[in-house]
Amino acid sequence: MRTLMWTVAATLLAACGGSEPAPAPEPAPATVEKKAKVEKKAEPKEEKVDLTTLSPEEQKAKLMEIGEKVYKTGGKKGLACNTCHQDNGKGVPGAFPPLAGQKDHMGDCAKHAGIVINGLQGEIEVDGITYNGVMTPQGDLLTDLEIAAVITYERFSWGNDFGVCMPEQVAAARQGG
Repeated sequence: MRTLMWTVAATLLAACGGSEPAPAPEPAPATVEKKAKVEKKAEPKEEKVDLTTLSPEEQKAKLMEIGEKVYKTGGKKGLACNTCHQDNGKGVPGAFPPLAGQKDHMGDCAKHAGIVINGLQGEIEVDGITYNGVMTPQGDLLTDLEIAAVITYERFSWGNDFGVCMPEQVAAARQGG
């Protein structure tokens, strides 16, 4: 019986490589660590735009250009409007109100600027649907130019035609006027 056990054990050892040590694994190739260069990106300079030197058509075009960027990206520090109101300005029914066709809420420049500056909280009815959410205030995040531009963009997009808002009007809205 002992002989049989030793024979089985020897057979198993031989099948698993026997008593010979397994070959050592190949050493991993030496890696060269490269230190990543951390380049600090320069803070984008605030766009200097003198709208007073432009014709009314050029003012609108410049504000629309800047406004589209702010609407889609949030500008330098703000929140992108399209996150909630969508690229098509239709919002999300029951969650985020549409901007398309909303003259009651956006027709007056000071009122529209005030909503962007101060945000909005609580119930609001738009197109027969009640919304009860929070729109984050953007007044501390966006410049007067950025707010004027984004609301001008909203006021002329998706079939809207509510007029241009200038940075001076936004500044007055900040002061409560």
